Amino acid sequence: STEHTIFALDDATGKVAYLAQHQLLDQIPELRNDVITPSQCGEEGPIQTNAWIGTGGTRTPLHFDTYSNLFIQIVGSKYVRLYNQSETEKLYVLKGKDGSNHASQGNMSAVDCEKENFNVHPEAENAEFVEVVLLPGDLLFIPEKVWHYVRGITTSASVNFWW
Repeated sequence: STEHTIFALDDATGKVAYLAQHQLLDQIPELRNDVITPSQCGEEGPIQTNAWIGTGGTRTPLHFDTYSNLFIQIVGSKYVRLYNQSETEKLYVLKGKDGSNHASQGNMSAVDCEKENFNVHPEAENAEFVEVVLLPGDLLFIPEKVWHYVRGITTSASVNFWW
């Protein structure tokens, strides 16, 4: 579990800044008083809590995690696209250096959600997905190995719990 801070430039919106998958609540323990750990994280609680803070236009590429995930939208709004594990064959999993299906950053897809190129990835056009927009106070359960893509619609802050 490493921390990732990503700063990028989005051609459509101008400058985009993203503090992604950051263990902010460990870094500043006083903030834990403002974020209640949901009881749904099992008897032992979460193994990791991450903060996601960024401008509109931030993107987390299509991937899946090996942990169950409770994702809580605190400020602003985010668009989330979810694909069931059964759609994996249509999602062009990136190959790692060792030839496995696990790219260096985890389980990643080559499909660029919302900017799909079906000439390059024709099977992705047939992949079924569910879309949701998260608003402040919304909680989304993402089971382990469910593919997900996230885009910040507005400046936003989110917290997720892996267990």
